[in-house]
Amino acid sequence: MPSASLRQWRNDRTPRLAQIEAQCAASLAAVSPNAHLIEENLRGYVVLLSAHFQGFCRDLYTEAAMLIARRVRLSLRMLVLGQFTTHRALDHGNPNVDNIAKDFDRFGFDLRAKMNTDPANAPRRQHLAALNQWRNVAAHQGTIHPAGGPLTFPMLQAWRNSCDGLAASLDAILYNELRKILRRKPW
Repeated sequence: MPSASLRQWRNDRTPRLAQIEAQCAASLAAVSPNAHLIEENLRGYVVLLSAHFQGFCRDLYTEAAMLIARRVRLSLRMLVLGQFTTHRALDHGNPNVDNIAKDFDRFGFDLRAKMNTDPANAPRRQHLAALNQWRNVAAHQGTIHPAGGPLTFPMLQAWRNSCDGLAASLDAILYNELRKILRRKPW
């Protein structure tokens, strides 16, 4: 059974992203395509995809922290939650592997090592890195394209698929690690 965070990713965040993807496809298919509108739509999609993936990661982290905090006596819960969320990288930094690992490693396991056990995560991590490079270009109105050339619709589709795969992988990793910590199924 997936976490509440993964269910929200699949049932709320992914359909919203699909609507933006459809808008991008429509601007590309227009009889008289407007190059500026296409570029703005693609850049907007980059920022939204990154934001939604960051939101998923932050939600999953918070869900795990709350499950652990429930295991301590009531008078200590807020203290424990405060320790888990103070200086959380996902509150202000891009959802790159460094920031995700920095936060999730607080649970006492090496997230990078766990992610490396799934061979499908290597290309997903590369896509996430490219997404974050483009996110910074789009969010800061940059004009220099990161390595790999101009932003394209197929690139965004691949990045969204990679974010979906990473979301499922992170959910499974957290499930297994929390099961060890809590000695019961977390969700």
